[in-house]
Parts: sequence; structure tokens; C-alpha cells
Amino acid sequence: MAAHPEDAKIKVWDKTCLCTHMRNFDCWTCGHYTYRLKDTTRQNADGSYQILSAEHVFHDYQYSTDNKIALPSAPAAV
Repeated sequence: MAAHPEDAKIKVWDKTCLCTHMRNFDCWTCGHYTYRLKDTTRQNADGSYQILSAEHVFHDYQYSTDNKIALPSAPAAV
């Protein structure tokens, strides 16, 4: 900011928080990327999906490379 005081906003064009992108681009829906949430989890035997922690989803988003998805560990058999 010191080098360019006329710039009111700092823009980061790398992987950052989803909320930051939504704010910067005034886009408040997940749009066509919502499908990825289903692809990042495992389907249970009863057809429901394993609920992931926000931490797992965020780390997959933040650290994934080459379009690889970090699947969670399989749930323990009951």
C-alpha cells in the first residue's frame, strides 16, 4: 500500500478464503462449483454423504494441486 497509496483494495490472485473471492467479485453463490463438495467426501452405505469438518474442506481447497481431491478417511464400521 505504501508504494501505491491510490489503490484502495489489495487483490490477491492466488488461493485465498472463499469469502474473500465472493466479496472481491460480488458473487454470493457457489455457482457451478458446488458439485465439488460432493466430490470431496465419501458416500455412506445408506446413500447419505459423510459430513466433513470445515477444516478438511478448507485444507483441500487451500492445498490441493493438479485437481486432486483429498478424500477423508473412510468412516469406521459400526
